[in-house]
Amino acid sequence: MNRFLQNKKVRYGSISIALTAVIIAAVILLNVIFTALADEFQWRIDMTENEIFTLSDEAEELLALIPNGADGKPREVTVLFCSEEDVAWADSASRYVLDSVKDMAQKHDNIKLKFIDIFTNPSAVSKYKDPSGQTLTSQSVIVTSGTEFRVYSIDQFFTHDTQGSQIVGYNGEQRLVSAILAVTQAESPVARYTVDHGETDALEKDSAILTLLYEVGFEVKEINLKTEEFEADDRLLLIFDPTADFTQGELSKIDVFLAQFNSMMVFFDHETPKLKNLEELLGEWGIAIARHGVDDNGDGTAEYLANYLVKDTDNSFDPDGLTVVGQYVEEEHIGADITKHLRASNYPKSVVFRNSGVIRSTFRRNDVEGSGVYYQSPVSYAARQQFPVFTTSSKAEAWAGEHRVQIDDPDLYPFNLMTLTRETVQDPDTGAASYTNVLACAATDFASTAALDSSYGNHAVLAYAASVMSRAVIAVSLDCKYFTDLEINSITAKDANQYMIVLTAVPAGLIFVAGIYFMVRRRYS
Repeated sequence: MNRFLQNKKVRYGSISIALTAVIIAAVILLNVIFTALADEFQWRIDMTENEIFTLSDEAEELLALIPNGADGKPREVTVLFCSEEDVAWADSASRYVLDSVKDMAQKHDNIKLKFIDIFTNPSAVSKYKDPSGQTLTSQSVIVTSGTEFRVYSIDQFFTHDTQGSQIVGYNGEQRLVSAILAVTQAESPVARYTVDHGETDALEKDSAILTLLYEVGFEVKEINLKTEEFEADDRLLLIFDPTADFTQGELSKIDVFLAQFNSMMVFFDHETPKLKNLEELLGEWGIAIARHGVDDNGDGTAEYLANYLVKDTDNSFDPDGLTVVGQYVEEEHIGADITKHLRASNYPKSVVFRNSGVIRSTFRRNDVEGSGVYYQSPVSYAARQQFPVFTTSSKAEAWAGEHRVQIDDPDLYPFNLMTLTRETVQDPDTGAASYTNVLACAATDFASTAALDSSYGNHAVLAYAASVMSRAVIAVSLDCKYFTDLEINSITAKDANQYMIVLTAVPAGLIFVAGIYFMVRRRYS
């Protein structure tokens, strides 16, 4: 035994084993200590490809636009987590948001970070509960400055896939910067949405557009034009999927509201019924719902008018062709300005119109070289011009009822899915111009939760349009930071079919050719 222990190989081997064990133990111990210290002091290095945890240059530029307060310094902003710091840090989702806020607070003295345990001190956040109408939980984050605030849940800082089932990216930077800009405005413009015409049913089912308006800086309130008047701070009117007509008295109030250089958004779709009074008002702004007479009996007479329903199987995200991918209008005019920030990307986000109708212009069409297509109002509204924002592709079809519509009017094609009408009035003394904007969208599903909270570009389009109408600064230049490449999720049905043909036919063809080759060789060898 002694001779065995005295063997050099045994002794050297034992020392090697012992040394290896000591090194492994030391590495494990150092790792445990460093992990504990990293958790305690929240050390990190952002090594993600998209720099998810690092404040972007665009965000820095926007935060520099925070207006000054009475003391001449940028207004102070507090980002409040409704939990203790260690609880927020321990949650993987909250940690993303906490990292972003810490980065902002470190670089900007006017941005403060605060933690309140909502369970032990609920009264400290009670003033944010009732005005927001939201339920506060330990997963709530509140951005506040002065009397203004915005309330978010942690899941609102993340973007889901187009089916809404899986998180695909972190959108915290855009949400936080938008909220900070919103709460530091000198005054919050008010967005009103009409009620008592069937709109409430659609908005109660899916109020994503109201949430968007709230996030970009509006105070959002309903208005019943039968009994209420517009107020001085009202800047935007939303008419969303009405199913009953407006009275002449209501329309007179809208006329006065728009004459004061305010703005309006109107959403309808292929199921919107004939609304005579409202459509007369919209016609004065160049907006008409395209319809076609339907002859189900085949006797040559139209039994009823049906709204156009757009189908485009080559440019759709589903086989039925109803989730139409809108075509960006790229001419140098006001309508294209709404999407300019999106088109600046090498791969612009897809913007979708599900179950869309068609906007037919009541104005005169003009094709101007270098400026593209726009529509000029008749003499009675000479100061009004209508601009396409999104159209269909050249492959799109219009259906009315169960019938495909033969399009004979070249002014209607390609179909307009979203338009912006602007009235310009110049002061005769100063020459300064004032504007009224009316945005029309032919698909109410454009503003659904599935479209606005996904990787589509719908949210960015509406956010920027709202900012133009309110003259507010919002963080539309900040994009979601995706965890994975989503290009495969953004291919049309046509592309998907082509990929399927390539991936099935080509391998089969190669196998067939190879089989012929080896069969011939065996036969003559």
